[in-house]
Amino acid sequence: MKDMTKNDTVCQLNDFLKELKTEYSKTIASQTKRIMFLLDERNFIPNLSVCLDTETVRPIFRVLIHNAIKYTDKGYIKVGYRILENNVLQFFVEDTGNGFEPVILEEMTKFFASTEDSSGETVVNLAGVNRLIKKMGGKMRIDSQQGMGTTVYFSIDYQPVNVEGDDEDIQSKSISQPHKEMPAQSKATSINDIWKGKTILIAEDEIVNYMFLEVLFEETGAILLHASDGRQAIDAVKTNPDINIVLMDIKMPNINGLDATRQIKAIRPQLPVIAQTAYAMQDDEYKALQAGCNDYISKPIDANKLISLMKKYLW
Repeated sequence: MKDMTKNDTVCQLNDFLKELKTEYSKTIASQTKRIMFLLDERNFIPNLSVCLDTETVRPIFRVLIHNAIKYTDKGYIKVGYRILENNVLQFFVEDTGNGFEPVILEEMTKFFASTEDSSGETVVNLAGVNRLIKKMGGKMRIDSQQGMGTTVYFSIDYQPVNVEGDDEDIQSKSISQPHKEMPAQSKATSINDIWKGKTILIAEDEIVNYMFLEVLFEETGAILLHASDGRQAIDAVKTNPDINIVLMDIKMPNINGLDATRQIKAIRPQLPVIAQTAYAMQDDEYKALQAGCNDYISKPIDANKLISLMKKYLW
């Protein structure tokens, strides 16, 4: 187990990552990019507090997230953590950006093993991050595919604490054993299997936006169908009576989302349709409701808002 150092503080891990989301969501909102900042909460352990050198971890995240924003024009940036064996904490920053060619990845890996600088901005930043992680006794790994995005993992030892104890408790008490039990307890508050057996039709012509929703609904147990234009959405409703809800992008080729919704409502008037658009104008909501949509959400989509909105129609 990692010994507590003078730079370590007691950190409520989930709150720490939520603060990052708040901070960098504002950064993204100030730009014209169509990106969403997400937290992957599937492995969150409720009320998990750890002894962590946050003054070092925060700059690591700053570099990784800024790089992800810089090289991602649309889609999402996702941050999360996993608890591994032997009290190892693995963080990750995932994006749907440009990704790296295999040869560049290989050169970057070689660079991490050296102490020389480079003129490449991304490599210098990642190399600096790698040095910080190594100082903490950790490791960094990059998974990337050109055109599909990048995930940077960094793993460090951590010391779980009992936040209700005194200073001696903080340094000595371990909650390693409860780690094995808490995921099962937290499942009730997660989105695991909440829509098991339900069918969601996602009408979305941007594949990256569909991928975002696919990741978001991964743990819900729902069956996902994809339509890349309005005509496909109409045909899907005609041929699949098991569809329980439709997420309808307004701006699509062939038949747009509003016209597709009108035809879908003529086929199945009671089928819930939620409109979504990245081109939020003052009268967009009015037009969507007039076309027969039950609700409306604007892009970039707030994952929590969308889940809450859909819970009105799926149970």
